[in-house]
Amino acid sequence: MKKYFIVFTILIFSSAFSLADDEAFYSALQNCKAYSNQGQTNTDGNNVVFKSQILGWENNKCTYKESVSFAGMDSCTICKFSKDQINELVTVMRAYSTVQKYSGEIVDTSSLSAAQNNPVVRVWNKYLSDPSVCNIEFSK
Repeated sequence: MKKYFIVFTILIFSSAFSLADDEAFYSALQNCKAYSNQGQTNTDGNNVVFKSQILGWENNKCTYKESVSFAGMDSCTICKFSKDQINELVTVMRAYSTVQKYSGEIVDTSSLSAAQNNPVVRVWNKYLSDPSVCNIEFSK
C-alpha cells in the first residue's frame, strides 16, 4: 500500500504540472469555486490519465477531488483545504509558474524521480501525506 501511495502521490502531481500555469485553476482554488480539468501525461513510459475538480466549500473547507489512472490502477483523492492551506498551494504554484516563465525551464514529468523534487510536488505532498487533510483510495 505504501508503494502505491508514493507512486500516486507523485503521479497526481504530473497532473498538477499541467495546472501549474493555469490562472483559471489558481483563481478557482484561491476562491474555492467550481472547476474541472482532465488530461493525460506520460511518466516512466506509462500513460497517466487524470481528472481534477474543485467542488466548493463544505464546513469551512475547500473540497478538491482528483482521480488518477495509471498502469491498470486507479486512485481517488479527496482533500479538504483550509483557507491558509489554499493560500500556500496557490502561492507556490504561482511562484513556480513565474520562475518557469522567465527561466525557460521545462517541467520534467518523464520520470517519478524527476518530479519528486519539484516545489509544486513537495507542497502538495505535504497535504497528501496528512490524513486530516487528504484521503486517497486505491483500486486495481
